[in-house]
Amino acid sequence: MDSVFHHHYGAVAPDKETFTERKRHYLQRRDAFRNDPEAMEDLKNWKERNHEYAYSREFQRGLVPNNIVGGGFKRADTFFSEYSKHNHPSLILSESPDSYIIGNRASHDGRQYPPSFNANWTDGKSPEGQGFCHTLVISKKRIFNVVDPEATANDCAVLKEMKDHFIRFWDSGGKQKILQKAEELFSEQSERLLAANNPDGFPEVKDQVHADFERLKPLFLELRSNDFVYAFHVYPENSVGHLHMHVFPRDDSLRQHSAKRHDWKTIPIEAILEAEKETSST
Repeated sequence: MDSVFHHHYGAVAPDKETFTERKRHYLQRRDAFRNDPEAMEDLKNWKERNHEYAYSREFQRGLVPNNIVGGGFKRADTFFSEYSKHNHPSLILSESPDSYIIGNRASHDGRQYPPSFNANWTDGKSPEGQGFCHTLVISKKRIFNVVDPEATANDCAVLKEMKDHFIRFWDSGGKQKILQKAEELFSEQSERLLAANNPDGFPEVKDQVHADFERLKPLFLELRSNDFVYAFHVYPENSVGHLHMHVFPRDDSLRQHSAKRHDWKTIPIEAILEAEKETSST
């Protein structure tokens, strides 16, 4: 068993103790959600696309903010629900009958999000991803989060498909598409900073930031599909109220300037599968 833990989880869950804690965290959040009548009523109305329902404050946090309701979005929408309807096709790196693969909308490098930019984010924290070329797999089904009973129905078929989709994509040459999209976003963010009249001295570190990106590119392309973390942020520690899987390299060398502060809430899919198997047999 020891080799399995180290093989899959790296810095996010490097040992049995951490893996067990992630599994316990998932079960606590799952049971709290499913045993909460208000949460289940929120879920029922959300699945029915009830845009008039008064969702609880916690549930509402995962929906689109009120200030963009009325444009292309309605009140019960999220940024990932009906993804192809609300986003340009170029953002979709791969599509299966059940899921989409997209690049993260923020780069991996926290140095590109200095304090003067943090005010643009609701939690006051910089939005960098959890690793180089952080990627997301989004379920096409209207599933709220991994605590949603539909997410783990039929032996977690939805979750398994999401991981399998990424592995097929990666193994068939998708790594180049992921890198290209990440590089585009990385360059765009640098341009924004340079155009913002020298926020926090970014021009002084720009050359090093870009040199680091170039250094990491060949390391990333050498990865195998089992060198990634496949994980979920469990409600209420999620940011978007629609089921999506985070995929990023587990090696610390590809996470040096990334957001490790989210690791505590990052639940590897293997922990969820094991927890569901154990609880379904009791």
